[in-house]
Amino acid sequence: MRSAPRTAARRTTLPFYHQSFHNLQELRHNASLSNKVFVQRDYTEGTVCKFQTKFPSELDSRIERTLFEDTVKTLNNYYAEAEKIGGQSYLEGCLACATAYLIFLCMETRYEKVLKKISHYIQEQNEKIYAPRGLLITDPIERGMRVIEISIYEDRGSSGSSSGSSSTTCSSGR
Repeated sequence: MRSAPRTAARRTTLPFYHQSFHNLQELRHNASLSNKVFVQRDYTEGTVCKFQTKFPSELDSRIERTLFEDTVKTLNNYYAEAEKIGGQSYLEGCLACATAYLIFLCMETRYEKVLKKISHYIQEQNEKIYAPRGLLITDPIERGMRVIEISIYEDRGSSGSSSGSSSTTCSSGR
């Protein structure tokens, strides 16, 4: 997509949401937190870990609805995979009982492996899709698996940007 690397001088002339950040630390350093959006858990199918795919209106000018929905659906699929009970989970449970749970000092559970996969996916999405748009997804594990937190950043040089944060709750109809 980019034909040549951007210089610092050229990058400052571009609108904030078109800037390409080299890493997530650069986004946090060069921009100020403007707002936070919280995507709530979806309890319509019980207590399985699933998040709502309702598009928050605060993200309208930042990201396409389909990109957001694809991210949440992929996260939901990963969490469903993590919670799926199969032969491997059964074997892990038997080994845990047989070794007084000491086996978990030597190996990761399937659930932990999927959680790592989710963390890598979120980091990849932040680097490729969200950070260039001034957004940053926080891993739900850091928020107790209750919400997906999306931080909205503004250019520090823009006038009229507020440094306070507010929240939006997407609620499910029960």
